[in-house]
Amino acid sequence: MVLAGVLALAACGDRSETSPAKPAAVEAAPSTEGLPAYDAQGVIASLEGQILTLDHDGASAAGLKPGRDPFKVYADVLAEAPITPGARVKFQFKKTPGGLEVSRLEARP
Repeated sequence: MVLAGVLALAACGDRSETSPAKPAAVEAAPSTEGLPAYDAQGVIASLEGQILTLDHDGASAAGLKPGRDPFKVYADVLAEAPITPGARVKFQFKKTPGGLEVSRLEARP
């Protein structure tokens, strides 16, 4: 009888090993508010999700040479901007730890 009780307890196992997984912590994006902003102008090459590719004139103050570069852009910036490929724009951007990020975008003649 004692053996049956021990086997029954052993079959139960330790419930703490099968506890539900904790949800992953969400990391907050670091604020870019204190970073310097640079002005530039260019032409929209494409927009895919949050990546805006621009052919631009560069910004010497930022060390950005003229060319084509991807910039991260958020919906609030796009809401007021022309987003058609080929549209001529002037924009403001910041150099963040995650890459280049557009903080202002507007049409230019």
